[in-house]
Amino acid sequence: MGIKSVISAFLLLFVMSCASTSEVIYDYNIDVDFNQYDTFVLCMDDFFVEHDNHPNLDTEETRQIIGDAVEVEMKNTGHRTNVFDPQLQAGFRILIKEQTAQFQNCEHSEDLQYWETCTIHEETYEEETLVVYIADFKTNKVLWHASIICDFNKPKKQLKPYIAGLVKDLFETYPKTQVQKNPDDDKVF
Repeated sequence: MGIKSVISAFLLLFVMSCASTSEVIYDYNIDVDFNQYDTFVLCMDDFFVEHDNHPNLDTEETRQIIGDAVEVEMKNTGHRTNVFDPQLQAGFRILIKEQTAQFQNCEHSEDLQYWETCTIHEETYEEETLVVYIADFKTNKVLWHASIICDFNKPKKQLKPYIAGLVKDLFETYPKTQVQKNPDDDKVF
């Protein structure tokens, strides 16, 4: 077996191991009884595009879908929307990190590297992270937040269910234990 096929097999195994689902990372204030909160409002500032240099990842449509999904999950945990007297503020952040990788031709001996460039390709990768948070409206202290690595560069048909799934996964870590029926379940559309 040649060195190239060994490297190819290793790269294939590495790529396959990276293809697993992302893990939700979360934290919350253990001194807070989340069952005491009933009402919330969405942070409207989170609906404005922040990353103009990533027009395929951070768009008004993506942010609206995220906001809608956060609202659904807040209601699924028994909270009601109340813009006049909210107890909680729910919001989200889209974080984008760029990293450039250089791929090199490793067949050159070290003696030749002085004279010849070994870089054969350079690629920039973008990693997106979705962060959802809940803050006490009066104290402005974050009570809970959760994050997951994601990929918003999807066709429009796939984006809405994808984001809904991500936000649902994040809210599975939300520490409210007494969940009441969603008040919107009785509404007829």
